[in-house]
Amino acid sequence: MLDISILAGIPLFKGLNQEQLKIVQPYLKRQPIAKGQYIIQEDTVGDLLYILCDGTVKITKHLIKGMDDAEAREKVLATLTSDLLPTFGENGVLGNSVRTANVIAHTDCTMFTLSQSDYEQLTQKDIHVAFVIMQNIACKLSTLLYNTDINVVKLATALFIAVQK
Repeated sequence: MLDISILAGIPLFKGLNQEQLKIVQPYLKRQPIAKGQYIIQEDTVGDLLYILCDGTVKITKHLIKGMDDAEAREKVLATLTSDLLPTFGENGVLGNSVRTANVIAHTDCTMFTLSQSDYEQLTQKDIHVAFVIMQNIACKLSTLLYNTDINVVKLATALFIAVQK
């Protein structure tokens, strides 16, 4: 079981007090992951949200099919380390959603997961706790969408400049 002091440091649970964290605690399942293992595969359906408690993962995305160089087929978008207790796969608790990227264990890792069904049970047990968690997920996804918008504008601008030459 994940210690309450660690739970308190996870951004997903920001705004929850110790009693509320104790409500969340039994719904989180420990999952060790071996180095090199795919935790999430792009374009597959999943129902788990992950909390990285130990280790490092790489988030990658497949590029356009038909490229010759094998290295060019996958782009590393981010590397996450456990020091900030990051979460990923949030869309898993929103419903059986298609995964938008790969997450690969760069080292041996320890994860804790929250499944969609466990989140739904948590909703029945304490709707306020579930609301705070969903609010934190919404804030994170909103920030990611904002950053994606900025990157799309940068790419569109670079493409426009390249085409004009």
